Amino acid sequence: MSVILELKDVTKAYDAFKVVDGFNFKVNQGELRCLLGPNGAGKTTTIDLITGRQKSTSGTIIFDGRAITSLREDKIAKRGVGRKFQVPAVFKELTVRDNLRVALNKNTDPFANMFRFGRKEGRERLQEVVELAGLQDRLDELGGNLSHGETQWLEIGMVLTQDPKLLLMDEPTAGMTEQETQKTSEIFNRLKGKHTLVVVEHDMAFVREIADVITLMHLGKTLAEGPMEEVENDPKVKEVYLGSEGITDAA
Repeated sequence: MSVILELKDVTKAYDAFKVVDGFNFKVNQGELRCLLGPNGAGKTTTIDLITGRQKSTSGTIIFDGRAITSLREDKIAKRGVGRKFQVPAVFKELTVRDNLRVALNKNTDPFANMFRFGRKEGRERLQEVVELAGLQDRLDELGGNLSHGETQWLEIGMVLTQDPKLLLMDEPTAGMTEQETQKTSEIFNRLKGKHTLVVVEHDMAFVREIADVITLMHLGKTLAEGPMEEVENDPKVKEVYLGSEGITDAA
């Protein structure tokens, strides 16, 4: 299985303080990796560095065989990196259908956008995303009228319309009900294999449902990595989180 994302000795420092400290990280194509750790471990900063939202102090980030360390955020997105933020960003005044149409359009030329949506491949892509997100019956509903879970699924759908090679998800189940979380795990399990996903998440029950491998960060470094059971039983993890309920408190 080929490596699609690799971080080599990546550091993000603010003066003497290192948020990410010589972090090494490899993700295989088609894998679903969960990135865990306590607040301040460097998880979201790592996602920011991959997407170009922040720039690393040192180290190298390689995506799909090419270094992207110094690229702008928009250039990285065009290479095939999609991101969903913790707080959903949808157009509340637009319908679900129109939110997806806007997300589908990569071209800044409005005339080209209209032609693209009218093409067969554009219609097929939207239909595929709508079915995956389970929003078939909500296409004419305004984004502002959706439930919290539906809003999260719509934003996931909006990212998916671009058919990214890598999806970065920051706490996708935050604020969801148990039923909504279960549906989200089903969506993610359908995505992996076709897409590569890196998920920052606090809900450990959700992580157990979806993760192929977990990486546990501590103080900007990798503390442990592997299947959930292996990481939970790692002596280093037990030492760091002594007195807690394992890594349930470490997300």
